[in-house]
Amino acid sequence: MALMRISFLSEELYRSVDVNIIVPMETLGIPGEVKPEKPSLFKTLYLLHGYSGNQDDWLTYSNIRMLADKYNLAVVMPAGENSFYVDGTAQGTAWGRFIGEELVTFTRKLLPLSDKREDTFIGGLSMGGFGAARLGFYYYRSFSRIVSLSGAFITDKIAGQKEGYRDTVSDYHYYRRTFGNLDQIKDSPMDPFWCARQAAQYGKPPKIYMACGEDDFLIEENRAAKAKLQQTGIRLTYVETPGIHDWEFWNRSLEPAVQWLLEA
Repeated sequence: MALMRISFLSEELYRSVDVNIIVPMETLGIPGEVKPEKPSLFKTLYLLHGYSGNQDDWLTYSNIRMLADKYNLAVVMPAGENSFYVDGTAQGTAWGRFIGEELVTFTRKLLPLSDKREDTFIGGLSMGGFGAARLGFYYYRSFSRIVSLSGAFITDKIAGQKEGYRDTVSDYHYYRRTFGNLDQIKDSPMDPFWCARQAAQYGKPPKIYMACGEDDFLIEENRAAKAKLQQTGIRLTYVETPGIHDWEFWNRSLEPAVQWLLEA
């Protein structure tokens, strides 16, 4: 297995961004055993971290390396800071374009990754689950499947909020800086449900796998997101099991999500 840690000079963000990449190209040379056949071009999962996390989280806390090797899946894990993976108004804050366009193009040039839509996936947890849904639907021509674990579907909650607002994640000034005018966030490209409606009009929107713990503080947001996406006509697999907003739940959910990504 090749594990790469690179610093990628992004034209969208005007700086270098750290990215971890797994490509399970090599096989362990055990005498007398036939080496398993590897694909020439790998299916790829772009995997996003959560709020207050970084590109190392999936490698540190999850079993993604084992799963990548087991299922012959390349995994790209970029830094996303606390951006919610949206395009800010200030120069150097185009996190959506960085992930959805620039990073996909760059990694395909660098590595033996399939450029087929049906082989290209996006996923994440919490903030990354929100980002995966928004970007997966917005860039529906690039991604065929989406995984959202404990997705932080907060647009309905923060829409229209005024100065002085604060919740368990952050405050008005952070949301205003990240999303722009909160009076205009709904039914805009910042809103994953608007993005889903646009993808549905395309006629072949990405499928989505959602999982959330029954005692997660975001459970009601995930149930509401499920209902909205179903109304849009998105093909959705939704799983609720015992658990909270932690790595025990995400690790338990990760392999079923990967299996779902790769099913025929």
